[in-house]
Amino acid sequence: MIEGIKGESVEAWWPLVEEYLNAALKHGLGEYSIADIKSACKSKDMQLWVKVGKQAKGAFVTKIAKYPQKNLLCVILLGGNEFHTWRDEADALLNAFGKQHNCEYVELFGRKGWGKVLKDIDYKEVTRLFAKEIK
Repeated sequence: MIEGIKGESVEAWWPLVEEYLNAALKHGLGEYSIADIKSACKSKDMQLWVKVGKQAKGAFVTKIAKYPQKNLLCVILLGGNEFHTWRDEADALLNAFGKQHNCEYVELFGRKGWGKVLKDIDYKEVTRLFAKEIK
């Protein structure tokens, strides 16, 4: 089961998911710190989701991006164990939550390998993000 964690409960869940989120953050450009993510989840600017079994198996963080023409549900971070076993549940949850908040797409940026993991559930590679540090 995947639990949506309310802002006031983030602190209690954090020790169970922080390692998964930190691992995912290592693949970004440093645009968020783990403290930023925690704060945004507590203030409800972002949403924390936890895959729960006998213990926390993984976690992901979403944010609703409101653009002038449409809303998107953005997956900011995703980390955990055995994602292939809970991928479909996460996808169903993202679709339902996105629809509830008038989002037209689920958006995520990730490494090339995500294309293989998500292709059969109708995620299409639209773009790849390339970045260079300005020195």
